[in-house]
Amino acid sequence: MSPPRNRRCAAICPQGAKKHPGRSFVFLVQRLLLALLLPLAAAAAEIPVKRVDGEPAADPRSPSWLKQAPVSVPLYPQASVPPATKAGKGSVKVRAQRGAATLALHLEWADRKPARERGIGAFADAAAVQWPQGLDGKLPYIGMGHRGAPVALWSWRADGTAELLSAEGFGTLTAQPDGGVQARGEWKNGVWRVVLSRVAAEMPEALPLAFAVWNGEGAERDGLKRLSAWQTLRISGTGEKVTPRGTATPGNVARGKRLMQAKGCAACHAYPGNPAKPAIGPDIAYAGGLHAPAYLEESIREPSKVVVPCKGCFAEQDGRRVSVMPPFEGSDSERDDILAFLKSLR
Repeated sequence: MSPPRNRRCAAICPQGAKKHPGRSFVFLVQRLLLALLLPLAAAAAEIPVKRVDGEPAADPRSPSWLKQAPVSVPLYPQASVPPATKAGKGSVKVRAQRGAATLALHLEWADRKPARERGIGAFADAAAVQWPQGLDGKLPYIGMGHRGAPVALWSWRADGTAELLSAEGFGTLTAQPDGGVQARGEWKNGVWRVVLSRVAAEMPEALPLAFAVWNGEGAERDGLKRLSAWQTLRISGTGEKVTPRGTATPGNVARGKRLMQAKGCAACHAYPGNPAKPAIGPDIAYAGGLHAPAYLEESIREPSKVVVPCKGCFAEQDGRRVSVMPPFEGSDSERDDILAFLKSLR
């Protein structure tokens, strides 16, 4: 995959090398990002960015970090495509600071034993922060983006590696030269604390971001990980607020579960309470925790909009992936019931 093109805003993947001229362009970026954030607002945590004098501390155990109240973000096993993560659910505590020229994130999560070495059969603990690169009003698929909707990642590994990566779906991860990501981690008493930072260009009021954590002792690497849904990084408290909408669930969860059988969904998707345990379509055990309601609705209405690259899930037609899942056929109330059931899976 080629490096990010100029049309993608530096604010999404913060950097200081280039700044967009003109306040009108910054306003446009803010409006486009608002369109990105609205679909996830109902489910996302809002992570405030604290302004600090000078630059954020690089030491993960600095009092300037530990005295700041964190936001706890749920993490879910990556179960959509094989190989699926066997670990249970978890969480990561997130703090954010911005200095004169740097944006920094402080991540904290429980890990019984540190894994720092990499080698044959050995994998290091790791963490990453994911950012959407596009500004088309639609968030990328939470699992490393999708075709036409790339993501950038600030990556840290416990062997001391810090990288800027890009991806456009599973299996497309590419290191970006001169990424400028700085990272430092420290394990103590069963807890990893990691600071990731990068020089930040002028940014809008808010940005979408997501998190992932790998447990090296559990042989986690690549898609074997725990990850979060898209969250909201609040750069400034003075800008236009993202108002949650669509929080009400009009459907009925119990009816939706029955319809999963009646409409044939259970023949392809594994989820709690499905005795068939199929492995044709993506596992949706954590669909409600990982995906915004807008994505879930779209996946039912237009399943080929975002195609998850699991074996047997799609066919190639005229250079594009077409999902083997047909568009939903049923009433609006039936669709709402199925959506209510999907939202309950977390």
